[in-house]
Amino acid sequence: MSETPTGRPADADLVAFLDGELSPAQAQWVEVWLAHDSALRQRLDVFAQVGTVSIKEAFGALLAEAPEAQLRQMLLALPSYRPDRTITSDRSIWRLVSSRPRLALLAAGIAIFIAGMMTDRLQSDLREIAGIEVASDSEDEWRQAVAEYMSLYTPDTLSGISDEIPPKDRELAAVGAKLGVHLLPSSVSLPGITLKRVQILQYDGKPLGQIAYLDPHDGVVALCIYSDSHHEIGPSSEQRAGLNIVHWASQGRAYMLVGRKAMPELRELAGLLSQRLTL
Repeated sequence: MSETPTGRPADADLVAFLDGELSPAQAQWVEVWLAHDSALRQRLDVFAQVGTVSIKEAFGALLAEAPEAQLRQMLLALPSYRPDRTITSDRSIWRLVSSRPRLALLAAGIAIFIAGMMTDRLQSDLREIAGIEVASDSEDEWRQAVAEYMSLYTPDTLSGISDEIPPKDRELAAVGAKLGVHLLPSSVSLPGITLKRVQILQYDGKPLGQIAYLDPHDGVVALCIYSDSHHEIGPSSEQRAGLNIVHWASQGRAYMLVGRKAMPELRELAGLLSQRLTL
């Protein structure tokens, strides 16, 4: 720290102030800030109340598990920590806890941050070992976007559309060509519900096909096909935006059947579509 510091004192400056390690000029700088900054005074009180025993009890296990090399580098970067007082062993860390409890509080905060990153990495590794598929953001977010869009649909949205098959045949061919999927009325028809509309949308710059049906009891049901999936995923169920969803992925494309139908019925219909379109 320079002899004529500027700016608001940091936590490390407050720790050094409490431990009597500042020069007269530096101490006066901190005192001037404390005189008119109530938040800084509260922060000083927090560090002043830290005791050796509480630090040992609260952070002992964490400090023992923290990656020593990274922690040492971070401590050496603190303004109130002198380069000639390097930490060379676990015992040195404990001496720091015993003799410098307030600085140890900062060290423990750093250790907590590192431990959090290590925990996230460990959880990721465990999921990989267990063979649990974790969808990427793009694979997950498109379903959320579709669900929110579909939640705006009512039976009136589709009721005025003709049920004639020939136009649907052409629409299916056009959408299928965009998605690289061979779509026919026979492959996407579903028992008990009427095929109403076929259209091509776009999400994140990639084509998204929507085949909309009208169920006389449960309203709108839609099969959506998105050409941006990199994993083979078997049928899975979820709920988004108040709608039931069954989704799966095959051959580079992701599929979802979404609507207000009961989940068991939706799974049965999704299984039928999956057999026709992805096998």
